[in-house]
Formats: sequence, C-alpha cells, structure tokens
Amino acid sequence: MEDIDAFLEAARRADTKGHSPWVLRDEARLATLRRALEFTVQHGQWLQRDGGNIARWQGRLLKLRHGEGPTLGMLLACRPDDEAAWQLRFFFVEPEWQGSGHGARLLRAARLSLNGVPLNARLPLACQSAIRSLEQAGFARMHVNAFEVASFEAPAEWD
Repeated sequence: MEDIDAFLEAARRADTKGHSPWVLRDEARLATLRRALEFTVQHGQWLQRDGGNIARWQGRLLKLRHGEGPTLGMLLACRPDDEAAWQLRFFFVEPEWQGSGHGARLLRAARLSLNGVPLNARLPLACQSAIRSLEQAGFARMHVNAFEVASFEAPAEWD
C-alpha cells in the first residue's frame, strides 16, 4: 500500500507523454485509479470495465527492490480468469534507477512470480526503453497496430 503513491506518480508522468493506459488529467480519475489499486492490493482483484459493467479480474501489484532497500520499480498485472494470460497493464522503474537494467529485472521477476502462464503487454513504440526491457526479459514483439502500439508476449515459464 505504501508504494501506491509512487505507482500513481509514474502513471501520471507517463500520461503527460501520452504513454499511460489511463487518462489521469484530473483528480477524480487519479482517485479512482488509487481506489482500484488499493482494492487490488487488498483483495487480489482488478476492477475492469466490461461494456457497461465492472468485471473482477485477478490482479497483482508487484514491486522490485534490493532486499529491504527502496522500491526500484513496479508493475500491475491482471487477467480475467485462471485460464487467461496475465496482462501487464503498466510497469515502471523509478527515475533514479533507470538505465541500469532494472526494467528487465522487474519483468523477469514478474515472469517468475506469475509462472506457468504467458504474459502479454501492449505499449506505444515511443516507449523505447520499456520495449528494450521487455525484449531483454524474453518478450517477443507480436505485432504493431495502426496507432503505433506494439503487442508483446512472453511464453509461460515453469519452476
């Protein structure tokens, strides 16, 4: 719970560049995302809009840190059910730790933590360092849509 503020700040920074999966330009939207993240941490469920309804997906908010040291980065993963691939909705590395390979470490740790299931991610091609981190962590680029958003997939890993 103590790291939700860092997650929100990273999402806000990404939104100013047009790279966030959420539009966070007003306090009401930011408060809604905060409540959704808190619910995910407390209940292991991500509230996902499904048409005019709200669906409860499995959700995990994972963080990477050195032992008991500061948080280096975080990611949000969710999926509709046990049979589906995990979708990485958003991930980041704190600015002071960027450029040191921590993005790839965060994604490899997520693959280990969410083992046995493929992982999917979508992000704009403009997010070059995030794309490099995905590729270094074993994600393959599947395709790019007309809006220059690339889809990536990492196969299931087993212990």
